[in-house]
Amino acid sequence: MLPIRILALLLAIAPPVLHGSASAQMPSSSADFGRFLYQSNCAVCHGMGGKGDGPLAGKVDTRGGADLTTLAKANNGVFPLERVYQVIDGREEILLHGRRDMPVWGTTFLERIASEGTIELPWGREFYVRVRVLALVDYLSRIQQR
Repeated sequence: MLPIRILALLLAIAPPVLHGSASAQMPSSSADFGRFLYQSNCAVCHGMGGKGDGPLAGKVDTRGGADLTTLAKANNGVFPLERVYQVIDGREEILLHGRRDMPVWGTTFLERIASEGTIELPWGREFYVRVRVLALVDYLSRIQQR
């Protein structure tokens, strides 16, 4: 797997090419695609700071939103990049994850691109999904408690 810094570089150049509908486009003045995606898709449960205190925390599931700032701390100081990617994408069942209360973002992102049928993607729809999931993973890696 590519180092997180290389992924971040790829993500920095990908958004202008891969934007979805006008209603979900990132403001042109912002260069943090992962943060934009997090705030528009995840913060409602996990909170703006990733602490699990969003307005829907505890309403979608009984446990509340997970604190996403302690993922590395809970993994001996190493951010669990591959695991986080799998949980966000959600299209492959993860046996140890338990009950899935959060959306399957891999499917959600695919459905969004399918509904916007006019967008031509030279690398296919899966690339659109992977860029978004990786942008979220990169953002989460940057909000970890030290």
